[in-house]
Amino acid sequence: MIRRLLPYGVALAAVAVVAAGLGVAAWALALPRIETFLLVFVLLAGAIAWQLGRGPAVLATATFALVSDYFFIEPQNRFGTTTLSDSVHLITGVLAAAAVIQFVHVARHDQLLLRKRKELLQDVSPRIIQSLDADEILNTVAEATLRVIDYQHFRLYRWDEAAERLVLVKSVARADPYTGIDWHTVTLALGEGITGIAAQSRRSILVPDASQDARMVYPSGVSPIKESVLSVPMVTQNRLFGVLSLARLRARSLSLEDVPVMESIAAQTALALANAEQYAEAEQTIKALAMIETLQPPDGGLPDADIDQRILQGFVDLSQADLALLRRLEADKRYHVAAVGGRSWPKNAVSTGEPLTAAQVAWLSDPKVTVYVADPGTDQKLPDWAGRGAQLAGVKAAVYLPMRAGQRFVGFVGLQWRRPRWFRPEQLGRLQLLAAQAAIALDTRHALEHERGRAEALAELERARREFMQIASHELRTPLTVIRGYASLLEEGSLGQLPQPARQAVQTLMDKSSEMRAQIERMLLLARLEDGAALPQMAPLDLRTVVTEAVERVQPQVQLKEGRLRLELAEAPLPILGDSERLGTAVDNLLQNAVKFSTGPPQIEVVGHRENGRIHLVVRDHGIGIPEAARRHLFEKFYRVHNPQLQNVAGTGIGLYLVRQVVEGHGGRVRVDSHLDEGSAFEIDLPVAPETPCSPAGDGQGGETPSPLVGEGRGGG
Repeated sequence: MIRRLLPYGVALAAVAVVAAGLGVAAWALALPRIETFLLVFVLLAGAIAWQLGRGPAVLATATFALVSDYFFIEPQNRFGTTTLSDSVHLITGVLAAAAVIQFVHVARHDQLLLRKRKELLQDVSPRIIQSLDADEILNTVAEATLRVIDYQHFRLYRWDEAAERLVLVKSVARADPYTGIDWHTVTLALGEGITGIAAQSRRSILVPDASQDARMVYPSGVSPIKESVLSVPMVTQNRLFGVLSLARLRARSLSLEDVPVMESIAAQTALALANAEQYAEAEQTIKALAMIETLQPPDGGLPDADIDQRILQGFVDLSQADLALLRRLEADKRYHVAAVGGRSWPKNAVSTGEPLTAAQVAWLSDPKVTVYVADPGTDQKLPDWAGRGAQLAGVKAAVYLPMRAGQRFVGFVGLQWRRPRWFRPEQLGRLQLLAAQAAIALDTRHALEHERGRAEALAELERARREFMQIASHELRTPLTVIRGYASLLEEGSLGQLPQPARQAVQTLMDKSSEMRAQIERMLLLARLEDGAALPQMAPLDLRTVVTEAVERVQPQVQLKEGRLRLELAEAPLPILGDSERLGTAVDNLLQNAVKFSTGPPQIEVVGHRENGRIHLVVRDHGIGIPEAARRHLFEKFYRVHNPQLQNVAGTGIGLYLVRQVVEGHGGRVRVDSHLDEGSAFEIDLPVAPETPCSPAGDGQGGETPSPLVGEGRGGG
């Protein structure tokens, strides 16, 4: 209560001070009246209104009017005016003060609103750019915009470069009649509708009354709505990502003051979508490569139906298709349904599609067709069997991927969505990579079934697979370089200073891209080891240096999980003849596994010593352990332990296989000793190098006394 009355007390005190000051001035100058009273009166009322608000200013005006006869009229030892002229002057002063108070009140309100919006923008902007998931970004933008502008309908359109259309991907209706309208049925070309015009001109457009504007486009059957509409393009680095559109019922309910606010949000959204797109492309390519590796030629242990379903599931996981179907060539020279699936495919339902002849798939078997994108509702090139089925299922977008083994068309995959969908060339390229490897898998199975004696042909297919992996892995470096380049610019402040949450998001982007780069390098190293294309760079070295550097690289992960890593190496050098880069990769994999497979804070021990002419390195953790049945397969390529505790642990199953390849390539051995819920110990055994300047004579025993290389790290703090 006191706080609420305090401004009024301050206003009365200000009137008293000014009145006294005017009285002293009149007395000192021997003036019967202060002629500038009106100006002082109005200025004081405006100042009080600006600093304290409209209420205190009104009180100050009334108070000043009561005591005005001491300064505005010749003193008569009483209140009141004696002439009509004095009364008019006093009323004029009061009205002028009231006008100034109202003007100041409106200006102050606008300033406070602008300040509030700036504060909200500073709060929501980091939330928009810190995410790397496109769907999460769209949800965040819709929520953040509502905090700044009280809209009643929010629409976000993405620009589909392939179809050259604006497609609605996010719609939030907060009032009737918007809740009863399906806005997803409307796609717009550049220059079509208010949204299309904003996208084409790349300038914001504010429509005071959309019901009176012929440019406004509504879904079919919807009458024009009396609303105010604001459309703002999302552009970054001269690339159009889409358009943000807000609507509010009643004409002129949105104003020009809303335009710069929405332009700021649209710019942040475009930047966030660009980062998320680059991150998703690199991540999905990694995922696609991992899937491709699982489509190896079968060993006869799985039924054909399971293999076909696994192939199709790879496409569904990568594309998130609502409906999916795999047809492959059978012995009768017709294309049969081999597997069905998708996010919206009914559980346990099977396809009753009839086998297709070569003539019915001729449009897709043409060697010039590598991928076919269609809108079943309008595409006249689709054969009747494809178009009719898609329309019955309510399909709005479809992709058909031919699978060719050499020049032979072995089948195809159809992916369908029940919403309009836009496809970037990179997305289609990943699906083509998967289709190419799936074709190799299908053709290899055919060869194993009918021509098991053709070992040379199988070897050629394996070589092609490895070459494909190596080339595809090299292609990953381009999107990763782009991600790290932009992230570095943001981190260095070259694109402007970022708030703390945004800097943390950029650091996350850098960390994740580093993880991806490490995964790519592992794939490339594996390809080189298997092909023998690049021989190891053997040179005398001290294994302690390799181990110490690997420990330093994994230390941040240990600290992040508040763990502890104890390093104990021999005082004397551990001389070996080897490739430091490959050995470092092997030790990295063991240390990273020790971190990943610890249920709580990691407790890791690394011990290295020399004994009986051999060098022993042990990496021990106290994690979940390895089942006995899994140990004999542990060092096989792409093998992963089936354990419910490992469902959220990422990996491709090549880490330990790579460790074995590197160690055996150096004339060594790798062994594992593990017990469930007690942890695992991996031991690397390498031969000692011949005498070199860096390795003293003799076979010293190490590992018992800590050396200067011994280190210990603790997480948390």
